[in-house]
Amino acid sequence: MGLNGNSKRAVRVIGHRGARAIEPENTIRSFVRAEAEGADEIELDLRVTADGRLVILHDAAVDRTTDGTGELAGLSFAELRELDAGEGERVPTFAEVLDAVTLPIQAEVKEMAAVAPLAGLARSRPLAGRILVSSFGPEIVTALAEVVPELPRALIMSGAPDDAVTRGRAVGASMLCLGVAALEPSLREECRAAGMSVDAWPVNDPAALRRAVDLEVEAITTDNPHLISGWL
Repeated sequence: MGLNGNSKRAVRVIGHRGARAIEPENTIRSFVRAEAEGADEIELDLRVTADGRLVILHDAAVDRTTDGTGELAGLSFAELRELDAGEGERVPTFAEVLDAVTLPIQAEVKEMAAVAPLAGLARSRPLAGRILVSSFGPEIVTALAEVVPELPRALIMSGAPDDAVTRGRAVGASMLCLGVAALEPSLREECRAAGMSVDAWPVNDPAALRRAVDLEVEAITTDNPHLISGWL
């Protein structure tokens, strides 16, 4: 998503939670599959366990994506690792994902509690140049700017509001993640003029891909990285 800019395609392809359409989301298996299928980057979600471990999980609860039940905030890391996240996969730590794949990563921070552990990880291993941090929460993006200023930041929005650029500037975002169906050419041009790149999402069918390409966005986020090359 604009970290390396080395894709020969018209747009950078970001695997949403890995290769979510064909593998258990947010697992090592899914991320490795996305890389094998030719994704330029992967997207994942950061949360923390009850004992402060930085793990990859989209929902606040484990019910939908594992064979367990309950809120992640009430589970220790050891308890979480007992759960099956699909096809025998376990919920991974962020460090494990960094070791398992070589692609750049968009790390969506789902809760403020994940900011400090992420900062701690950034002190122990180099993340700059590989990681872009993002969030729906402006307050989270602002906190990230304070603790990991070396990492580029993106603000994610539902749809594509008219004041998207203003919101992005307020938190120091270099990228806006905007709904592809609502994104208008005028806003796309405003982003370009402001020096902000655009990640259009979700791009899960040829029509959405065509719209994104016509708008000349820098990146797309898709559940189907295995299909994008064929659609292009």
